[in-house]
Amino acid sequence: MPIPLEKPLQEHLTKDIEHKFHLFSTTVYQSSNLGGGAYNANHLVFELNSSKIKLFTNLSLSFGNGINDLFEEKGFSSLPSADDLERQTKNVNGSGRKYLFEAGVGYKEKNLELVTGLIDTTGTFDTSNYANDELSQFMNTDLVNNPLSLLPSYNLGMILNLNYKAFKFSFGVSEGKPDTESVYLLQGEVNGKALHLSLHYFYAPHENISGVGITGDYTLKTLGFFFRLGKNSEDNYEYFISSGLVYFFGKQEIGLGGAFRKGDKEKSVSVCEIYYKYELPFSSHITFDLQYVDDIRNAYVMGVRFHYEF
Repeated sequence: MPIPLEKPLQEHLTKDIEHKFHLFSTTVYQSSNLGGGAYNANHLVFELNSSKIKLFTNLSLSFGNGINDLFEEKGFSSLPSADDLERQTKNVNGSGRKYLFEAGVGYKEKNLELVTGLIDTTGTFDTSNYANDELSQFMNTDLVNNPLSLLPSYNLGMILNLNYKAFKFSFGVSEGKPDTESVYLLQGEVNGKALHLSLHYFYAPHENISGVGITGDYTLKTLGFFFRLGKNSEDNYEYFISSGLVYFFGKQEIGLGGAFRKGDKEKSVSVCEIYYKYELPFSSHITFDLQYVDDIRNAYVMGVRFHYEF
């Protein structure tokens, strides 16, 4: 789950110290031509903010793995849910750590921001306003982040942000568990009133893997458009591309997205997803979701998601 760690540091605090608890609870049932399953994922985020310093933790307790296990057993690399499921929470990145995803400190001085500790790099790199949050947007892993980029989550690391007007430059270093030993990240970003565009580069020296990704979205009144492009030095896939749009009307939202990985050594992967979300009282919403995944074989997934936050 990408928690945007740097955003609270950018906000002006009216108090010297501010305590914040955030509870996110998501229950999902998905059915497919390969089988069905359900899960419940919960995140408890605590923030302690001062004018310059922020302390944060992100604890997660989940029940069930939905149909992700079934898809992985069949050899799928594109999974129906990008959420943090029971197997991730009980052994985070194979470290033996349970339930604790993020914990660290953030510091801000003028245009400079530093975050260090157990961090999620997807909160800063490869972000999108319309395809980046499996709790309220698209659910398939290929539509939440770039699958060809190494973007570690919940490992020891550091992110340094430099903000200048509409421009933002980020440098990150993180343990790469369970995929690699360490990953270095660079990103340049432009944030306008309607346009958000970023270019990131990653390098994992121990495996000598590198790559680039471009992420962008554009807002036009009640329409949001997004796209991603990606490529890395491995020869499993030649490139990755995804795009789509989201339409907002009242308390309702409809999203349509597609993703494609051009195969080299691996078979090409295609994904199409459409969802309908309706906002409910008390900071909750319900989403009806339909996915088509052409990976090892064809799969159709229908799902319903109920989400509550406090």
